[in-house]
Amino acid sequence: MRTPHAPSPAVTTPKASSPATTTLATSSAAATSAATTKATSTTTIVVDGMTVLLTRKRIKNMYLRIRPVDGAITVSAPLRMQRTAIEDFVRAHRAWIKRTQQNVGDARRHQQPTQPGSATLSAHELFMLSWPPERQKAAKQYLHARVPQLAQKWTRIIGRAPTSITYRAMTSRWGSCTPATGRIRLNLELALVPEPLMEYVLVHELVHLWEPGHGAGFQRRMDSLMPDWKQRRHDLNTLWRF
Repeated sequence: MRTPHAPSPAVTTPKASSPATTTLATSSAAATSAATTKATSTTTIVVDGMTVLLTRKRIKNMYLRIRPVDGAITVSAPLRMQRTAIEDFVRAHRAWIKRTQQNVGDARRHQQPTQPGSATLSAHELFMLSWPPERQKAAKQYLHARVPQLAQKWTRIIGRAPTSITYRAMTSRWGSCTPATGRIRLNLELALVPEPLMEYVLVHELVHLWEPGHGAGFQRRMDSLMPDWKQRRHDLNTLWRF
């Protein structure tokens, strides 16, 4: 189960309507280039003193990221999203922005070159620096105290049980499942989110024991088991991507 984007921290807004996309057949390379240029534009805006790199694309959702390399604020937004909506979105996540920039800054200050002459850590290394052993231990203890009870409840309902559930720091997924072995892995960040959202991730991965993909069969099972799963998914990816 992937988070919206990786490896950078990301927050997604509610889905916004995007302009209809029409595919045109053309033999002109220049026409293709012009269409691509029109489909993406980048500019810099300032929101309450915060400098934001804004990129407009042919997408449906709005995304907020903090670049690990320099702590810069970047926003990707649909082509027709109003400027005021984008500014309100940035303001609404001011606390998350400051907290994440602080985490990135702390990680960079403690970084060690990964090779001679290098002064930059990879995004994965920066992420792991924010999860030192003591923090991982505390998160695992919390998850060990809550997940087994939820798993017991849902395996009875779903009709299949995992062979193991483990917890680890992940940069791009809330969880994952290997149906062939029955193994489920959960992101340590789930220790930081409300329990209904943790429960959604667990159920999502348990359903993969029946449905390996995310097609119609998977969605039918999720609709039947947890009617509000799409809202929980939205809440998880909107409010709780650290």
